[in-house]
Amino acid sequence: MNMMEGNKLEINQKVNEKLEKLLEIAEAKKHHMQRILELTQKQSEVLSAEQVDQLLEYIEDKQEHIDAIKALDEEFSSIFEEIKEEVRSDGFKNDNPEGYDLYAGLRASVSEIKDTVEAIYNLETENQNRLREVMRNVKASISSINRGKRGYNAYKQRVPQADGVFIDQRK
Repeated sequence: MNMMEGNKLEINQKVNEKLEKLLEIAEAKKHHMQRILELTQKQSEVLSAEQVDQLLEYIEDKQEHIDAIKALDEEFSSIFEEIKEEVRSDGFKNDNPEGYDLYAGLRASVSEIKDTVEAIYNLETENQNRLREVMRNVKASISSINRGKRGYNAYKQRVPQADGVFIDQRK
């Protein structure tokens, strides 16, 4: 093995280690995305039942996963920047078959993440539309209650007595 081949093997090994780390990050992101999808589905259920407290709890849980995903994305981008030229080169498949397999797995994982993001987006859109409808119904109910209160208050109002009162004392 000459020096050039040894150097190439070393580069391939580093690239493969980084690809393995990227796969690990992608799997963690997939886990968080799946959890967000589950929470979004649960939000749909509580929107139907109009359970606001539970809805707020799910929103807080989702935010935790979103924050974790943001950190994973930053780490992913940083690592990928280091190897993107190598994995996108023409000879990568032939020069590093193991790395190419890892890269193919990474691309498949990223594709699954994109599918999950799309499912979340569609469900979120439905939830927002449902939430708007719930809010319209609540506003209509509040308006109706206020009208009823005004009517009740007008009916219940005491009329000041200006005339005398006749008392029948016959027995």
